[in-house]
Amino acid sequence: MKKILVGLMLIAGLAACNNNGGGSNSVSPDKIKADLVKQVPGLTQVDQVNPTKISGLYEVVVGRKIFYVSTDGKFAVFGNIVDLATKQSVTEQRMQDLAKVDFSKLPLDLAIKQVNGDGSRKIAVFTDPDCPYCKMFEKQVVPQLQNVTVYSFLFPLPIHPNAATHAKQIWCSKDRAATWAAWMQKDTALPTNTSCDTSGLDKVMKVGTEVVQVDGTPTIVLSTGQILPGMVPADQLNAKLDEISGKAPAAASAPSASAAK
Repeated sequence: MKKILVGLMLIAGLAACNNNGGGSNSVSPDKIKADLVKQVPGLTQVDQVNPTKISGLYEVVVGRKIFYVSTDGKFAVFGNIVDLATKQSVTEQRMQDLAKVDFSKLPLDLAIKQVNGDGSRKIAVFTDPDCPYCKMFEKQVVPQLQNVTVYSFLFPLPIHPNAATHAKQIWCSKDRAATWAAWMQKDTALPTNTSCDTSGLDKVMKVGTEVVQVDGTPTIVLSTGQILPGMVPADQLNAKLDEISGKAPAAASAPSASAAK
């Protein structure tokens, strides 16, 4: 995704996305989509092209990223649109709306399940067994979560050369939950077997890549479908869970620790 956006920025002076020549006439969203895919290296799909409240400007959605293009298809615009009346970023709000998935469609049967208290509240975490932030999350955050079921999806990142093997060792162990906890919290040596059926890991990678669009770990998915990138501290995550369950008013969001890329 980042490479695609870099490619877009390099052609921000965008030669006409259509072949109709000059003029200020609007081009259809479908035409804009097709021409962007033709002109931008690495861009295979534009998900949405939508009108904005600004005359002459379309919103372009690629995954969960947003940029803008003139309605004649000639110019691309990058950055935030701010509503001066409310002092709110329209772009950021749209990106938050896009950063949601249907929690019920996550393959929870392929996750490592941990239950704290009555387990009534649910989160999913896409996590890398070699990611330092993921280990911090398991050591510092998970034990402090109240009445929650944590579904951990093994999502090894290419930047960690041994992570894929470690994920298979955890997956093929006799007790995945115990092996996972021991590895992440105590650095206990993993069993060496990797010969079991690991097709479940492939399915998780597909969901993480295509549905959740994970680009760093840990990536947390709340039961509402909201996606929280990075290691969220326990007090903030508990407050968010309280908010979802109606136990506390909405709190102002705070930045999370950087996710491993």
